[in-house]
Amino acid sequence: MTAVKITRENALAALRTIGHVPVLIVGGGINGMGTFRDLSLQGVGCLLVEQSDFCSGASRAPSRMIHGGLKYLETGEFRLVRESAAERNRLLLNAAHYVRPLEMIIPIHSWFDGIVPALRKFLRMPAKITERGALVIKLGLWLYDLYGALNRAMPRHRMIARQDILREIPDLDPSLKVAASYYDAWITSPERLVLELALDGMAAHPGNLALNHLRFLRVEGNEVALQDVETGEMFSMTCDIMVNAAGAWIDRVNSGASSARRMIGGTKGSHLMLELPALAETLNGRMIYFEAAGGRICILSNFMGHVLLGSTDIPVDNPDGVICDDDEVDYLLSAFRRLFPQVPVDRSSIFFSYAGVRPLPANDASDPGGISRDHSMPELPPEGERRFPILSLVGGKWTTFRAFSAEVTDEILKRLDKRRLSSTENTPIGGGAGLSQAATHTERLLTTIAQEHKLDRSRARQLVSRYGSRAKSIAEALAGGETFLASLPEFSREEIAFVSNTELVLHAEDFLFGRSSVFMERPLRHAALRELVETMAAFRGWDAAKQSAELGRLVDRYRRLHRIDISAATAPHPSFI
Repeated sequence: MTAVKITRENALAALRTIGHVPVLIVGGGINGMGTFRDLSLQGVGCLLVEQSDFCSGASRAPSRMIHGGLKYLETGEFRLVRESAAERNRLLLNAAHYVRPLEMIIPIHSWFDGIVPALRKFLRMPAKITERGALVIKLGLWLYDLYGALNRAMPRHRMIARQDILREIPDLDPSLKVAASYYDAWITSPERLVLELALDGMAAHPGNLALNHLRFLRVEGNEVALQDVETGEMFSMTCDIMVNAAGAWIDRVNSGASSARRMIGGTKGSHLMLELPALAETLNGRMIYFEAAGGRICILSNFMGHVLLGSTDIPVDNPDGVICDDDEVDYLLSAFRRLFPQVPVDRSSIFFSYAGVRPLPANDASDPGGISRDHSMPELPPEGERRFPILSLVGGKWTTFRAFSAEVTDEILKRLDKRRLSSTENTPIGGGAGLSQAATHTERLLTTIAQEHKLDRSRARQLVSRYGSRAKSIAEALAGGETFLASLPEFSREEIAFVSNTELVLHAEDFLFGRSSVFMERPLRHAALRELVETMAAFRGWDAAKQSAELGRLVDRYRRLHRIDISAATAPHPSFI
C-alpha cells in the first residue's frame, strides 16, 4: 500500500473545504479505525474524528492479549469463540510485526471442582464458578482447539504434570495439582496498530481523513458541529451516515444528537506493571491465565522484561479519568501473592498502572464478567431535522475488530447502494506487509535495511521490531546519521522527528503514549520526559512556555492517570502514589 504523508495543518486546511462527507466516524479507537480503513478500501469517502489522540481509550488499555475467548465457552457463546479464534489467526498473519503466538499456562488446584456450576452456566442458568478443576478445563481446551482449527497457526493444548510445571516455573504455588498449556497470541503495540490502520485508510483513499484532537460537539439540525481541541476552531458539515465509535462515551455522543437512549454499561479493567525482572525471566515469554479469589480470571505475563498483571472488571458510570484505584491494587497484588506466595511484591514494585472502560452493552447483570463481549450495531434512525442515521458500535473485543468493522462496512455499503471491492480478511496492516511469523522475511528485511541504509544490524532490528516493514522508509530518513537521546537511548532525534512529522503527532504525549510502547517497557525518569520535549521543541519551534506546558502535560498524565509521581522532585526514582 502506498505510503501517505499528511500534516495536521494540511488536514485542517482540507477539512475547511469539506461541506459534506458520506460517512462520519466519531471515535479513533480500534473499532472506529478498523471501520475507517475498511470503508476507505471500498472507495467510500469518510472522515474520522477523535477528541484526544488515536487509540486513547479502552483500545490503549488492554491486557495485550489477542485471544479466542476461552472463557466464553462457559456461557455457550460459540459463535463469538469461533469468530475470535479465526480473527486471532488472521491477525497473526496480517499483523505479524505486532501480533505473535503466546503460550498460556493455567495452574489448576483441583481435579473435579466447577463441574456443576459450569454445566448450569452453559445452560444459561444462574451459577457462579469459584474454581475450575482439571476436568472442566480439559474439556474447555478440547473445544477451544476445535474452534481454532480454521487457519490453524499454533499447537494444540497439553496437560503438564505438577512436578514438570514447578520445574519450569518454580515460584508457582506448590499446592497446584496440574497445569494446562495452550496457545493464544499477544500484541506488543496496540497503539501503533491503530495508527497504522489510519495511515492505511488514508493511503487507500486519498482525500479521506483521520484526525486526532478534533472533537464532536453536537448535531445541529442536519449538520454536525466539530471543534479543533487545540485552537477552538469550529467546523460544520453534513453526512449520509454517522458512525458512533466513541466506545465508553457512546451514550455521551448520542446525547449530542438529542438521544437519551442508554446503550453502554461499561466495566473498568485495570492493570499493573511490576518491576520484577527475575520473575519475568522465569516466565520466559509465557502468560499465566489464572483464577483469583471468587473465580475471576486474571493474567500475568512477561512484557518486555517486566511483569504485566491484570485485570479487574468493575462497573463504572463515568469513563473520564479512570484509574487503578486502591481496592484494585490490593485485589491484583493479593491475586499475585496467591499465585506466587514466595515472591516479594508490594506497591514499591509498581512502575506503571493503567485502566480503561470496556464499552459493553447496557446490562444490569450482577456478575460483570458474565456480560457478553460480543458486538452489536444499534441504530438511531433519522429524526426531526436530522436526516442521517447514527450507527453505534457497542461491545466487541480487540481480537475481533476486523470482523466487526467488516459487518459495519457491509451495512454502510448496502445503505449507500455500493458494493464491496475487496475483503480485509487477508489484507496486511501497515508494517505487517511482507512479513509473517516465519523468520525468513524478517531476516531478509533486516539485511536490506542494514545494507541499503548503512545501519548497524542491531539498530535495523530495533526499527523492524518497532515498525515492521515500515522501517524501510524510516531507515531511509535516518541515512544522514542519528543523534540518540541520553535518557531515551531507544530513540534518536531524527527518528522522533520523522515519526512526529508523518504520523499526526501534536503533543509530546502523543509520541510517548501513542507512537511507542516505551512507557510500558521500563520505568521512565523525569529526565526522559524533559529530553523528549526538548527534542520535539527543536524541530517544532516550541518556545520556553510551550516546552513547559508540554512537560507539565506529561508529568500530570503520569500522576493523574497512571498514579506515578515523575516530577523533577522525585528524580531519579519515580514512585507509585
